[in-house]
Amino acid sequence: MKSSSKITIYSLLGLIVLISCEKEKKSLPMDADGNTYDTVVIGRQVWLTENLKTTKYINGDPIPLVTDNSAWSDMNRGAYCWYENNIKNKDIYGALYNGYVGRSTDFICPTGYHIPTIEEWLTLINFLENSPEELKQSFNITRFGYRYWEGPFSTNRCGWWSSSDGSPNYVSTEFGLGGSGINNGYSIRCIKNN
Repeated sequence: MKSSSKITIYSLLGLIVLISCEKEKKSLPMDADGNTYDTVVIGRQVWLTENLKTTKYINGDPIPLVTDNSAWSDMNRGAYCWYENNIKNKDIYGALYNGYVGRSTDFICPTGYHIPTIEEWLTLINFLENSPEELKQSFNITRFGYRYWEGPFSTNRCGWWSSSDGSPNYVSTEFGLGGSGINNGYSIRCIKNN
């Protein structure tokens, strides 16, 4: 009898742990493609720990995949590509989006998240300035490059779009602010809504 009670208790505990893990997994931010993202709390902000890699807006509308250089430079609406037009880079770097997608603020990030403004980037930068290296690393910065507005890929800089209009409108992976043409391709890192 005691043995069967122990088995029942352990079974219940196992089920509770399994349900807890399942709840945690389901509560991760999810984009329109079903990709889930880990998060990190930095100061009072909650950020995704990796670059966005969705091929759709949150309403399910597809974002055009543009691999041709001329087509990329001529785009006058949202578009994305994989770094060096290689799908193998999806899980490493995420997608590169042009500025039309970068200005879509609430239409590409997982529900409850948005593309940060320059002010939100500055809050992060100022907080990380005096933070331990471990916290800086938790933001998971991967430096690789960007797509130039004329279409070719470059390794001389990389960064993330901001939803702010005008200049600056992107943040480099060294946390410098810059102004960029709307047809350049940068990553998107989302922040949780307040």
